[in-house]
Amino acid sequence: MPNRINIGWAQTDITPERPFYVTGQLYSRISTYIHDPLTATCLVLENGDEQMTFVSLDMPSVSHVLVQRIQESLDIPELNLSQINFNATHTHNSTSFGARKPHTTSTGLSWGDLIGDPELLETLDIPENLIDGEELIELFVDRVSALITDAWMQRAPGGISAAQDYAVVAFNRRPVFRLPDGSTEARMYGNCSEDQFIGLEGYSDHTVDLLYTWDEQNNLTGVVVDVPCPSQVCELHRFISADYWGYARSHIRDALGNVYVLPMCGAAGDQNPLDLIHLSKTNVEPFKIWNAQQQEAHRNFDMFAACDAIGLRIADAVRRGYTIAQNTVETRPVFRYRQLQIDLNIRQVTEQDYQDALREIESISQEFSREHRMKEADITRLFLPGGVIARWERQQNNPVYTVTCHILRLGSVVFASNPFELFTEYGLRIRARCRARQAFIVQLSSNSGGPGGYLPTHAAIAGGSYSSKPASTTVGPEAGDQLTDQTIQAINELFS
Repeated sequence: MPNRINIGWAQTDITPERPFYVTGQLYSRISTYIHDPLTATCLVLENGDEQMTFVSLDMPSVSHVLVQRIQESLDIPELNLSQINFNATHTHNSTSFGARKPHTTSTGLSWGDLIGDPELLETLDIPENLIDGEELIELFVDRVSALITDAWMQRAPGGISAAQDYAVVAFNRRPVFRLPDGSTEARMYGNCSEDQFIGLEGYSDHTVDLLYTWDEQNNLTGVVVDVPCPSQVCELHRFISADYWGYARSHIRDALGNVYVLPMCGAAGDQNPLDLIHLSKTNVEPFKIWNAQQQEAHRNFDMFAACDAIGLRIADAVRRGYTIAQNTVETRPVFRYRQLQIDLNIRQVTEQDYQDALREIESISQEFSREHRMKEADITRLFLPGGVIARWERQQNNPVYTVTCHILRLGSVVFASNPFELFTEYGLRIRARCRARQAFIVQLSSNSGGPGGYLPTHAAIAGGSYSSKPASTTVGPEAGDQLTDQTIQAINELFS
């Protein structure tokens, strides 16, 4: 018989009190105000033989540098540092909590270095009290380390139970258009009201996977909520927000009491929380800016009402799941863990691609001078050719991207992590073909030695656009097949 499971929870606010670089869009943003707080939540599960720690963070992604710094700062001899999974909710109204310089991407690519003269770029208006660099990193590391320590110290005997329900949150964000020559192309955030629109490239997953935790008196203590959609209703703007997760947490607590809520993002690389078909009709001009990612765009809808509605739908699913889960509590669930290390070949570009990108960068830079500098909309034009150049240089030195995946079986369900913005198709494959009754896919987890980026499908590569180009991907669909197959194999071995 398995040992009794012990459960520990903690939550903390990770919102910087001063302005900072906001991460997630191609154009530079500095925070203006805090609409709602950024939260970190930790759940520790252990039974004496095995353990797993989940840390969910309201941020775009979690860098390997931050993971290493947190591991180095923790002083808990019994805690297995290699079995801590950090996952991002993928809000674009937060920060990556790393050192940033003006006109650099979240991966460290400097636009000024790329064009050979930083003086060609317009000067950003940076507030004197900006928090950045080591100060921002230390704030994050201190708060998250204390969070994990607190959750570990709060461990107590309890039980777990799972449920699955549905909430309409995700919508495919890659519309497909027919071109004059009869061919087709995808455009991320394309305007679906155009005459050339013929459909969406992929599908959406409205599953909500739920793990409830209970104390010895069968009182609910917390819930893990896995929704396959990034929290990006407000993504274009400069204010700080956990996006729809802030509302979802509040509505869940209204329904179930003051419990812990740990959000996870399922396979959702090609998803967003807004219905593009509906929005296109009243946002023709904003869609042009949104698609180009050139600057902040003010769209014709109430963002906060949308977040609230999404939060209500998620809370309704959690409430319905609760009515089932309260009758299936396990105090001694099967508890098995495996860690996967997978070497994936990075997506290659040709020398011709590289030379073409160099010429494109040169052509763009010649349009500007120190008297006529690049504005944000101009700078974003450097992203695609810059990504090709960076990829060419990387593949000369190390053509392999090694990823770490946490696979955890709890009773009849399984958790499977990956560091990518994983297109939904891959998540559906894993959920359908694995032996677990229920699979929690956890994307954007524990960054593996560098950003994973999007992991597109074969259809997405053929369709083109942002999220399928080398600049926004580290590996291609062949690696997606490999990741999926090895994840399924690892899960099934835990159920053999």
